[in-house]
Amino acid sequence: MMEVLEHRIRRYMLAKLRRRAVLDLYEKASVAGLLESRFLGDDPAGGAVWSAPHTARQFLVGDLNRDREIVRRMIGSGARFQIDDGRGTSAGRKTKVGRGGVFDWSVPQLDKSRNAKKRLHDDQGRGEGPGRDNRYVFELLKEHLPAPKPMHVAVALLVARAVGSSLSKQSRLTEALQGSTPFVLIKAPVPRFETGFGMMLEDDLLLPFRVTLQDVMSEGPLSGRFPSARTSDPRRRLKTLAGSAVAKSDEGTVRRRLRRAMTDEPAPIVLADEMSAALTPVVTETADLVLECTGFDRAMIADLLHICVGVRPEDTLKTMGELHFDPEGMSLDDLVLAVRPGRSAKEVLTVLTILIDRFASGQADHRHASQNDGRRGSGGSGSSSKQTERKAKLQDVGIEVIEPASVVAGDANDPSAHARSVNSRLGTTSIEILSGYGAARDWALDLKTDLALWRDGGLSWDEMSTKLLLSGPPGTGKTTYARALCNTLRIPLLATSVAHWLEPGYLGDVLKRMSTAFELATARAPAILFIDEIDGIGSRQSSGGRSYDDYWVSVINRLLELLDGASKTEGIVVVAATNLPEKIDPALLRSGRLETHVRVPLPDIDTLVEIMAHHLGTDLPEVMSSAPSMQSLPRLKPRKARDHVPQQLRRNSEKRKRDREKGAKP
Repeated sequence: MMEVLEHRIRRYMLAKLRRRAVLDLYEKASVAGLLESRFLGDDPAGGAVWSAPHTARQFLVGDLNRDREIVRRMIGSGARFQIDDGRGTSAGRKTKVGRGGVFDWSVPQLDKSRNAKKRLHDDQGRGEGPGRDNRYVFELLKEHLPAPKPMHVAVALLVARAVGSSLSKQSRLTEALQGSTPFVLIKAPVPRFETGFGMMLEDDLLLPFRVTLQDVMSEGPLSGRFPSARTSDPRRRLKTLAGSAVAKSDEGTVRRRLRRAMTDEPAPIVLADEMSAALTPVVTETADLVLECTGFDRAMIADLLHICVGVRPEDTLKTMGELHFDPEGMSLDDLVLAVRPGRSAKEVLTVLTILIDRFASGQADHRHASQNDGRRGSGGSGSSSKQTERKAKLQDVGIEVIEPASVVAGDANDPSAHARSVNSRLGTTSIEILSGYGAARDWALDLKTDLALWRDGGLSWDEMSTKLLLSGPPGTGKTTYARALCNTLRIPLLATSVAHWLEPGYLGDVLKRMSTAFELATARAPAILFIDEIDGIGSRQSSGGRSYDDYWVSVINRLLELLDGASKTEGIVVVAATNLPEKIDPALLRSGRLETHVRVPLPDIDTLVEIMAHHLGTDLPEVMSSAPSMQSLPRLKPRKARDHVPQQLRRNSEKRKRDREKGAKP
């Protein structure tokens, strides 16, 4: 199975972070006298080999626990941590570290027997010991790899998501970068992304080569700090822009700066953008490659905590559901403050929620300060502001939230009881009383039973069928089915459509609307997410090398990822509807996604009778009694055969008859 491009970029960048962590650890050990290095050849950039010097034996005593404490104190390390890059542990394979250096991790386990110290001194008597034995020293150092920094991991995941969401093949990326002055725009609407991206560029943590940054807008380095101290090594020039700087400049200035950057000295140009709004077409249409993502979502935060803290992603997602965690508006600064060593996932998410709410409340207070004459509101203003923002968020992404309706009992002595009963019956339509849905009705009733077992702990979510595709001609009641399912399952319904997703047009905003729909469904789980007009997504099989095919491929790939994530998240029922099932990408219909496909036909006579009986209710006997009988219908006089002939044909026939009569006269 071919590896997804996003996962490939993610694996490369995390491995690069690990190599830097190993190199920094070796440099600390070298200062402490535990390691020494020698370069391969005359060029220091060609690579270095690390080994334990003979003098290291004077520090180590041969007892495993004491040597661990000695190494910890000498290098000033904290708790042990290892990065799991998805390929298992590093034992049994060689890992390249630093400037081409090679370190062999294929070593046996440390000797933990009580005679380890005696054998160590015996080895020292023969001139062999841990100072000579690289394996022993390297295994001790291996236990002190530091935890990766949250900011580095966050930027790496955002970059990998941007590449994977915008490109379908890696060849598109390599082709765009082969020019003399490639211009790449990378967009992630996360506060402080521009600064974090610039820092990682300067620290050689993103690209396979070392670079020195030159700001195109002449507003200081993209990283916001002084140039790196590692300037003696040869570096390539990289010209950078910040989206925030472009947004506050006029188009004429941006045009001149870009023209000068492309013509003065050939060098790659990278624009990092953290703005939520689209930039001027001067840069978006000029860029050779536009890479964009929707920012943080729950899956990415769970992946980050797995890498930085070691918590399983499924545990983090479960905790997010319990805390109703929403990463909207979270910045890189929040991650740096919240993700600390020793904290559990719940503690990290609690701190993040506080930071996000405080920032949103501060922004709201800042916006309304002038209206309130500088006075703060009451204690409940923060809560009302958050509720207003959530309502606006639902409207922005085109989602309607429908709660299960309650049955209203009527009173036979009340004159208005009949009207209330009719409204109650129409409002509480359930699957049990609907007609004409066939297998879709059976699927819903089975899900109702399974949902009760799941709530009682007798059934796991992955054993249930929770994904359905309804197809059929217009007017067959697909939307009515979704509302009835809401009342039957007694869980809220979040109704949206692909047309609402595609309304903004800009790829980043479209992907953000899609992700937000699934995030809101997860926050209200258990819930039903109803996606109408899903055929609007299209199919990747219809692509034919057009310039905009990557747009639709990115949209389909993102929907596939969201459906896969919904399958792993408990409490999300996905129902999609379409009039044209043949236009849907086959990958959307595979197992774990919209695997159950039910076609709803037009109603037959019996179904129409049942539908009328449902809508008329108790009025059905009165309506039927008022229907005219066959005897009371007026008898129609049968028309002559002549009456069935069109008028123009009759006139033509009569004209020919008159002509023949004239011709017959003497």
